[in-house]
Amino acid sequence: MTEDRNREILRRRRHGETFSAMAREYGVSVPRVRQIFEREEKKEQRQQELAEANRRPDQPNLLHLEWPLRAMLADFCDKAEFTPDDVEKRGFWRSNFSCDNAAWRGVVKWMALAGKEPAKPPYKWTIEEWHEHNFGGAGKRP
Repeated sequence: MTEDRNREILRRRRHGETFSAMAREYGVSVPRVRQIFEREEKKEQRQQELAEANRRPDQPNLLHLEWPLRAMLADFCDKAEFTPDDVEKRGFWRSNFSCDNAAWRGVVKWMALAGKEPAKPPYKWTIEEWHEHNFGGAGKRP
């Protein structure tokens, strides 16, 4: 029911009805009606963007990313139009991205669409590599 109401608010506003008239009818505040309208409009724009992304020949492409991730990766690659290959060339590992875990998962998911996985940073060892390394042949102290 709420989704139907929200779509109806979007439709009615696009046909010129005022926020205050809809607020009175639905028994909510004018700012709430405006908020619902803006959110529904953004959802619709995102759906159109994803449809366009799926039609484009370059897969995956920028449009598959939410705009904050797109902006972050554009800064990272130093260009607005980038590909997964550009991200990989710059270094696709966790410590290169100063973002929260949810954003990192979004980047990893997008890169996985291109068949790319996060790399191990250069000069970084795993725990196993630390244990295997003999550090110049120095033995253990007695």
